[in-house]
Amino acid sequence: MTILHKSSLRSHRWILTIIAVTIVSAAACGANETILRSGKETPPPVNAVPSVTTLEKDIADMRTADFSIILVLRRRDRAVMDADDRSLIRQQTDQANRRVSSDGGKAVVVGSNFPILVEKYEALRDRFDIENFSKPDAVITAEPIK
Repeated sequence: MTILHKSSLRSHRWILTIIAVTIVSAAACGANETILRSGKETPPPVNAVPSVTTLEKDIADMRTADFSIILVLRRRDRAVMDADDRSLIRQQTDQANRRVSSDGGKAVVVGSNFPILVEKYEALRDRFDIENFSKPDAVITAEPIK
């Protein structure tokens, strides 16, 4: 090799070394987002609307549908409804217009425009805690619907 050729190889190495050092230092000098955010909670947006739970939304949907009877049924142990629970609810609210599983399967919201027979209501009350969101003039009756 000639002296000129060796000199050009050295300059190429020198240029490649400068490029490699520049790339490494540019990548290493960037801000680490996880370190910057550690210990700080992200504040909610100023105009954030408070979140509504699924149960509250389901009750509001029943009111929007203008059901006169709105009941929320939960197991007494607050566990998730199983197949037997859902079957009993379906049997005892057979005249209901709508039944919705809510609160992660721990509640069933029942909406109806038809009166519920007293014995069916009592069968539900014997097994479940019942929250009543019905209209004031809603009727639970002993008379079967014809």
